[in-house]
Amino acid sequence: MTPRRAYPGDAATLARLNAHLQGWHAEHYPGTFHPHPDPKALTAHFAARLADPAVTAFLAGDPPVGYALCSLQEREASIFSPAIRRLMIDHIAVAPEARRQGHGKALLVAARTLARKLRVDEILLDTWEGNDAAHAFFRAEGFFPRRMLFRATP
Repeated sequence: MTPRRAYPGDAATLARLNAHLQGWHAEHYPGTFHPHPDPKALTAHFAARLADPAVTAFLAGDPPVGYALCSLQEREASIFSPAIRRLMIDHIAVAPEARRQGHGKALLVAARTLARKLRVDEILLDTWEGNDAAHAFFRAEGFFPRRMLFRATP
């Protein structure tokens, strides 16, 4: 089970696969996420991301049941920190009916392979509080929490 690279023509597939992820976010953070973004706008968003040379996405399954959207981030050295190259996993999602079949693991393997090819210093992924099943999966795959954001209303 090897994910394939996604291309701009796969934008509608990413938009479709994003639906349950977006739904989870909207359910848990209704003031922050729309439950049903405009499909055309969402497809255009993914097409633009996939056209960016710093972005790589992978699709798992045939037909696709999961995806990972990764971006190369580079930061120059500053007085606070050294220069860094990182691979940021902006999205990783597997359709609920296809979970626990190895697709998520295969997507992370593809991301790690890309990270080695890009010679990055680290891989980060973004996740939201309350997504306990995903957090357990990430920990089992060798990821660990590094920083936390706290939020308050004015």
